[in-house]
Amino acid sequence: MITESQYKKLVLSLGCIVTGEQDPDPHHVKCFFHGAGRVSDWLIIPLANRLHTGQTDAYHNNKALFEDRYGREVDLLARTIQRVAEKLAEKRIKGKI
Repeated sequence: MITESQYKKLVLSLGCIVTGEQDPDPHHVKCFFHGAGRVSDWLIIPLANRLHTGQTDAYHNNKALFEDRYGREVDLLARTIQRVAEKLAEKRIKGKI
């Protein structure tokens, strides 16, 4: 079992889920909360800064354009969870957890 902060660190170590760029921003998925309340670090997607907030098609600048080009938020979350599971499985095989 890992903590929320360990999970966040592991997610960010994946690099951007779209481009693979290192040092991504944690994008908190709000599609399940409809904008209400604080979103947990369990529901984050690693996004390059330029795709998070930095350019015209960044998620927070134009969600529709972002999702048209890079995929829906919920699908990117699923991809993130899958990659985390793979990374955890590798660590278990190597005896690091």
